[in-house]
Amino acid sequence: KKTYRIVFVILAFIGIMINAFFSGANPIMMLSYYTIQSNLACLILMVIILIREHNHKPLTPMIVQVKAAFTPMIFLTFLVYHLLLRPVMIAYETEYDVLGYSDLLVHYVVPLMMLLDFVLFDCPIALKKTTPLKWIAIPGIYWVYTVIYALLGGRYVIGESVSRYPYFFMDFEELGFWMAVGLISVVAMGYIGIGYGLFGINQLGWKLTNCEKRDY
Repeated sequence: KKTYRIVFVILAFIGIMINAFFSGANPIMMLSYYTIQSNLACLILMVIILIREHNHKPLTPMIVQVKAAFTPMIFLTFLVYHLLLRPVMIAYETEYDVLGYSDLLVHYVVPLMMLLDFVLFDCPIALKKTTPLKWIAIPGIYWVYTVIYALLGGRYVIGESVSRYPYFFMDFEELGFWMAVGLISVVAMGYIGIGYGLFGINQLGWKLTNCEKRDY
């Protein structure tokens, strides 16, 4: 488990550094993407977990709950990229390298490793049935961030395209209000679905593990 998490930290760090600081793009812009922010959040959390485990300190209830919430957060990065963004970029034959190793790290490797960590190493916790609904606040907070970023003059640049929106399905100006709302709603429902999928895995864990039940 320790080795797995150390590898996770190394790969997440490499992916973030390449995309945010060595891609030739504006670092502030790159750090304003959900992909990079979710990777960075999971990296910081995993470092905290490794430090506590190294010092033989138990994880606090807050850390356990945050880890549970961050798992669907980062998995959404994989899901949206694989099902929405990557097909669009391939269809429009953009110059973006959808199979570049830096992209694979932040969109595939780190999200899937985070999910496996949750499944393989975490003892089940007593989650309420409404908890996955609360997790939707995370992308909600990101949306607020993108609004503030745009109001302060921030822009997202991909090739010759410049937009106030980080992802095409959030572009109200290009898609129109109702189309954008529809696509965002699909993403939101997918996020809730991921949350309840993890909730189900957590509940199944009670039957498959000998972990001591903890009521967080």
